[in-house]
Amino acid sequence: MTPLVIGKVEFDLIKARVDRVAQAVAAETNETIAYSVGTMIETPRACLRAGELAKTAEFFSFGTNDLTQTCLALSRDDAGSFLVNM
Repeated sequence: MTPLVIGKVEFDLIKARVDRVAQAVAAETNETIAYSVGTMIETPRACLRAGELAKTAEFFSFGTNDLTQTCLALSRDDAGSFLVNM
Protein backbone atom coordinates (compact mmCIF):
# COMPACT_ATOMS: atom_id res chain seq x y z
CA MET A 1 0.00 0.00 0.00
CA THR A 2 1.29 3.48 -0.82
CA PRO A 3 -0.69 6.33 0.70
CA LEU A 4 0.22 9.88 -0.35
CA VAL A 5 1.38 11.75 2.78
CA ILE A 6 3.38 14.84 3.67
CA GLY A 7 4.61 13.99 7.16
CA LYS A 8 5.47 11.21 9.62
CA VAL A 9 2.51 11.71 11.97
CA GLU A 10 0.09 11.39 9.07
CA PHE A 11 1.88 8.29 7.76
CA ASP A 12 1.99 6.67 11.20
CA LEU A 13 -1.78 7.10 11.60
CA ILE A 14 -2.45 5.48 8.22
CA LYS A 15 0.05 2.66 8.84
CA ALA A 16 -1.52 1.90 12.24
CA ARG A 17 -4.94 1.63 10.60
CA VAL A 18 -3.64 -0.64 7.82
CA ASP A 19 -1.94 -2.85 10.44
CA ARG A 20 -5.16 -3.06 12.52
CA VAL A 21 -7.18 -4.09 9.47
CA ALA A 22 -4.56 -6.67 8.47
CA GLN A 23 -4.63 -8.13 11.99
CA ALA A 24 -8.44 -8.27 11.97
CA VAL A 25 -8.48 -10.03 8.60
CA ALA A 26 -5.82 -12.49 9.79
CA ALA A 27 -7.83 -13.26 12.94
CA GLU A 28 -11.03 -13.75 10.95
CA THR A 29 -9.52 -15.91 8.19
CA ASN A 30 -6.74 -17.65 10.14
CA GLU A 31 -4.38 -16.54 7.37
CA THR A 32 -1.58 -14.04 7.49
CA ILE A 33 -0.79 -12.18 4.30
CA ALA A 34 2.62 -10.59 3.89
CA TYR A 35 2.36 -6.88 3.11
CA SER A 36 4.39 -3.72 3.45
CA VAL A 37 3.31 -0.13 3.89
CA GLY A 38 5.25 2.64 2.24
CA THR A 39 4.41 6.06 0.94
CA MET A 40 4.29 8.13 -2.21
CA ILE A 41 6.75 11.01 -2.17
CA GLU A 42 4.94 13.48 -4.43
CA THR A 43 5.32 16.82 -2.68
CA PRO A 44 8.34 18.97 -1.83
CA ARG A 45 7.43 18.75 1.87
CA ALA A 46 7.43 14.96 1.76
CA CYS A 47 10.89 15.06 0.15
CA LEU A 48 12.18 17.29 2.92
CA ARG A 49 10.66 14.96 5.53
CA ALA A 50 11.81 11.72 3.88
CA GLY A 51 14.34 11.02 6.65
CA GLU A 52 11.57 11.10 9.25
CA LEU A 53 9.21 9.07 7.05
CA ALA A 54 11.93 6.44 6.55
CA LYS A 55 11.81 5.60 10.26
CA THR A 56 8.38 4.03 9.74
CA ALA A 57 7.80 3.58 6.00
CA GLU A 58 8.95 0.28 4.56
CA PHE A 59 9.46 1.76 1.10
CA PHE A 60 9.08 4.96 -0.92
CA SER A 61 7.60 5.51 -4.35
CA PHE A 62 8.51 8.81 -5.98
CA GLY A 63 5.94 10.67 -8.06
CA THR A 64 8.36 12.50 -10.32
CA ASN A 65 5.68 14.08 -12.49
CA ASP A 66 3.93 15.56 -9.46
CA LEU A 67 7.23 16.73 -8.00
CA THR A 68 8.11 18.44 -11.28
CA GLN A 69 4.74 20.15 -11.42
CA THR A 70 4.79 21.35 -7.80
CA CYS A 71 8.44 22.43 -7.73
CA LEU A 72 8.88 23.88 -11.20
CA ALA A 73 5.27 24.47 -12.28
CA LEU A 74 5.99 22.38 -15.39
CA SER A 75 4.03 19.42 -16.63
CA ARG A 76 6.22 16.66 -18.01
CA ASP A 77 3.64 16.20 -20.78
CA ASP A 78 3.76 19.87 -21.82
CA ALA A 79 7.41 20.75 -21.20
CA GLY A 80 8.67 19.03 -24.34
CA SER A 81 6.85 21.54 -26.51
CA PHE A 82 8.80 24.53 -25.18
CA LEU A 83 11.98 23.25 -23.50
CA VAL A 84 15.05 22.55 -25.59
CA ASN A 85 17.10 19.41 -25.00
CA MET A 86 19.54 20.07 -22.20
